[in-house]
Amino acid sequence: MYKEILLKLEIIESELVDAYNTGHDGEINSDSLHYIDCAKDELYELKQLIEQKISREEKDHKELYNIK
Repeated sequence: MYKEILLKLEIIESELVDAYNTGHDGEINSDSLHYIDCAKDELYELKQLIEQKISREEKDHKELYNIK
């Protein structure tokens, strides 16, 4: 389940990067670029938490079934 969530977050990350890269630095879009940056920061934190959860679950699974 977490791997599917992580995949969706990676897709969202890609879309945010594209949105940022197609924006123009000017007064009109500077607020938009700021909000995209903030969303990317939140996304990175969420991805990190999910990656840690996946890693812990895989480790727990290996320990439970004595997998090396």
